Amino acid sequence: MLRFLVCSLMGLMFVVGWSQEVGLPTDFRQHNLTQFNANLLNATYTSDWNNPNSFSIWTRWQWQSVDGDPTTIFANYSHQINTTSTVALGFLQHNTGVFLNVGANFNYVHTFPLDDGVELLAGINLFAFQNSLADDRFVPDPDLDLPELESSKDFMLQFSPAVRLNVNQFSVGLAFENGFGFNLSDSGNGPEGFQIVTGILSNDFNVELFPAWGDSFVRPMVYVKSVPNADTQFGLNTLLSTPKFWAQGGYNSFYGVSGGVGVTFAHVFSIGGLMEFGGDSELSDDESTFELIASYQFGKTDNRKNVIGFDVEKDDALAQERMAEEARLQRLKEQEAQEVEQLRRQQLTEEQRVRDSIAQAELEASRLEEQQDSIAQARKQQEQDSLAQVLEQRKQDSIAAIQQQEVELLPNERYEEVASEDGLEPGFYLITNVFGTKKYYESFMLTLKQKGLDPKSFYRSINKYNYVYLERYNTMEEARRARDSQFNGKYMDKIWIFRVRGK
Repeated sequence: MLRFLVCSLMGLMFVVGWSQEVGLPTDFRQHNLTQFNANLLNATYTSDWNNPNSFSIWTRWQWQSVDGDPTTIFANYSHQINTTSTVALGFLQHNTGVFLNVGANFNYVHTFPLDDGVELLAGINLFAFQNSLADDRFVPDPDLDLPELESSKDFMLQFSPAVRLNVNQFSVGLAFENGFGFNLSDSGNGPEGFQIVTGILSNDFNVELFPAWGDSFVRPMVYVKSVPNADTQFGLNTLLSTPKFWAQGGYNSFYGVSGGVGVTFAHVFSIGGLMEFGGDSELSDDESTFELIASYQFGKTDNRKNVIGFDVEKDDALAQERMAEEARLQRLKEQEAQEVEQLRRQQLTEEQRVRDSIAQAELEASRLEEQQDSIAQARKQQEQDSLAQVLEQRKQDSIAAIQQQEVELLPNERYEEVASEDGLEPGFYLITNVFGTKKYYESFMLTLKQKGLDPKSFYRSINKYNYVYLERYNTMEEARRARDSQFNGKYMDKIWIFRVRGK
């Protein structure tokens, strides 16, 4: 009965005080967060969508009214501890139109690798906030005891867990916005848990858009959100993200159609805006909603995991295809071995011919003492010329063999090829990492050397990146064997192949 009276009185407040407004659900209205501060949508997004390490501020003005209308402000710092752990700390102010929540947010995410390209992420948002009336202009009947409308300020703790499964660039996530919580004040009005549940499906597609800038991708996602005392929301969002700008568009069954853009300056500072137009029939007379976002990135994020794939044998058909390919490569290896053996024999023959010539010259020198100096000089020059010819011929044959190799890419295999590169010998390079920042490049090289490896690198002026590699190979299968064996078990992170064909 008490709940019925409270709901009736709240309805009366809306009719009298805000006769032109529509009652809002109790959720954070964070469905448009796809580029920054996305951990408010799902706690696990701190690890990648937030671009750690970064500080971001997001604010939303519902229906563009400045007179106490519902607003949300979320300021958040995300920090990557290591490859599997990420934390975030933020400030949240959330105005539902009836209640005002002001407090802090702590976030933690841990990644559990399951297989190549498959990982499970578990995260949690902890909210500590003060809950009070957003507007106390309405004075209830003093004879009615309605604690929900008293001006007391309750201090709440709320836990919002989330999980997500990533398979390569596809992900499916589940978040509980109000999982469970506690009221630390004396009023005893605790939050009701596990009522706002959001399920999200998304996939990242790499796009070749302005390659000189870096990696770009398109991320479509669909979601369903269950909200207490309101219709279930469903919607979709699509984000185009590049190192210089981003654009997004979306639709929510309650809040309507949205569109936004943003720009990034010097790879570290981003700012953008978004507008949303009411789609529900009850919102048709309301003004549009707008959001602003700003972010500063403290360190360059390595997004190569969005573009690097590896051959994963998921079924028998793929395994058979892999075995057939390995057999073909084995035949090519045997053919190459025969060619190498033939070249070796030719070299031995040439060396024997040189030795015979030298012996003949020495015999003639013993007979013709007066010609000793000229014979010695001729012998030395002949040795040098013959050896130089042999070495040059071997080098040219090796380069020609590399140039003539045709590479057939395996499924999901990361591979890049250029005709030539300044200062690089033709061949297949086993790449471990790519850096655009000098200090991270030097730190990574030092780490590899401390592990007992002998890393090498080259600089590409076309994209201004340093490429770190472990070894150069003459054939694609040698490079593949080294990659598949994790460089004989010495380097356990991901590796890909970069080829210089040679002109």
